[in-house]
Amino acid sequence: MAPGNEATVVELDSDEVALIIGEDDGSMSVRVIASGDMPTEGTDMPAAPEIVVALAARLLKDPDFHDDVLDWFYAHQDEADEDEDEEDERG
Repeated sequence: MAPGNEATVVELDSDEVALIIGEDDGSMSVRVIASGDMPTEGTDMPAAPEIVVALAARLLKDPDFHDDVLDWFYAHQDEADEDEDEEDERG
């Protein structure tokens, strides 16, 4: 944690995994936090941790991916805003 920053506590349910992304001076950090121990034996990982680990790896290894994610987010955010406006109009 950078000096002067305070930690935020987040409680995860037993089946949840968190992807934590930070940025400091233009450098991105990525952490994967599981609510409990992730299985280390065998080749199969539950879907949630597997998706989070895949996203984390892609963010770290593909510099253009974060731009694609942001483009997707902004495109869908506009759709969500339109849906909320329609719901407000109905009432």
